[in-house]
Amino acid sequence: MAKAEELQGLRDEVEQVSLEIVRLLGKRMELVARIAEAKKKLGEPLVDFEVERRVRSRLSDEARKLGISEELVNKITTLMLQESVKLQEAGEKPKRQVSHFDIFRRARELEAEGKRVVRLEVGEPDLGAPGEVAGATAEAVKQGRSRYSDAKGIAELRKKLAEYLSNKYNTEVKAENLILTPGGRFAIYLTMRTTLNMGDEIIIIDPSWPMYKNCAEFLGVRPVVVNTSVENGWLPNADEVAEKITQATRAIVLNYPCNPTGKVIDRRTFRKLLDIARENNLYVISDEVYADYSFSEYPPSVLEYDDANFIRVSSFSKSWGMTGYRVGYVTASRELVEKMAKINGMLITCVPEFIQYGCLKALELEETVRRYAEIMKKRMEAAVNTLSKIPATVHKPEGGMYVFPRINVDGLDSIDFAFDLLEKKHVALAPGTVFGDYSNYIRISLGASEEDIRRGIELIGEYLQENVKT
Repeated sequence: MAKAEELQGLRDEVEQVSLEIVRLLGKRMELVARIAEAKKKLGEPLVDFEVERRVRSRLSDEARKLGISEELVNKITTLMLQESVKLQEAGEKPKRQVSHFDIFRRARELEAEGKRVVRLEVGEPDLGAPGEVAGATAEAVKQGRSRYSDAKGIAELRKKLAEYLSNKYNTEVKAENLILTPGGRFAIYLTMRTTLNMGDEIIIIDPSWPMYKNCAEFLGVRPVVVNTSVENGWLPNADEVAEKITQATRAIVLNYPCNPTGKVIDRRTFRKLLDIARENNLYVISDEVYADYSFSEYPPSVLEYDDANFIRVSSFSKSWGMTGYRVGYVTASRELVEKMAKINGMLITCVPEFIQYGCLKALELEETVRRYAEIMKKRMEAAVNTLSKIPATVHKPEGGMYVFPRINVDGLDSIDFAFDLLEKKHVALAPGTVFGDYSNYIRISLGASEEDIRRGIELIGEYLQENVKT
């Protein structure tokens, strides 16, 4: 009986300590609210990474003294910092949560009403899958290739894809290093799910595809942003990336050619970023979906660097115009691929077998990839030339399938601009704020015809003349 009473006493004491922790958190949030007011008066930035680094260091030191897991303390610290930022943001003007799919939906509604809309908002090439791919897919269905398959993908496709990548990048990729996914989005999810844990941090270079931040936050991971600018040609500052690394950082996301800027990073900067990741024991998550849409020198790939701790993400959507087929793939260590396969098997079982046979055929069509890239280059040139005739500043893309101009209008709200442009001129495009803190920017997709791209940008010019003082 005495032992039972002792156990209950210990449980009561733990409960009281837990309540005290909650009370202290409440006190901390009160102090954070006061800090927010002080920052506002002084015009200080919302986040001070030097202060955060000092706090993390002191808490880790204390954890070591007490014999507490530093990993646990780091996770708790990240969660507290996230809540602090949310609280401080609450005092600011609320940011509207809008994606390019909101524009997409409204554009579809206008088309349903019989309106002709110039569609420049979504990253979907109008080129479509080659006829040979459609034929191979259909033939696979006829042959009954519609059964469950390995969660990693059929062996034949993974073997052929490994050979394709090995030849392309003059390296050795094995089938065991590959897993097929239902599109590039799920590839990003699998990558983050198997390398990151709640309370971790991940460095993302803005402007960026919103999926990176969305997926990180969904997993309880804190995105830490490094901004780039059109004035510097959208080139990331490697030293600034290094400065943002903390004890909680676990990965860096690279995306070149970049969505939305079309930036292709030079090999020297790429190497420097890989070195920073290696020195800090970080994963490099390299999204190379647009690698084949390169307009000059072929962009660097993590596959070319044996010493990089990388996960490479790609897909069949852009290179072969197979967007609706929904096939992405990840190149990683065998251990990570096995972890991803367990999640694949649990959530989706496998990529449909017959579609994988279409992918097998695609890998034979290298001329299609070159032809599609050349079409994108011509569209990019048309977009840049037409943008030069309106009040906009643009860094000429070196790859990808987007142009990301700044509209030279003071105080422009790209969300209001995009929706009003859609209603008045029936041009659909993506607001710059979808990709980060870029309110004066818009993203123009090169997925439409050259004629539509020119016409859409001309209509943007008309809208600015009629509605905005530049």
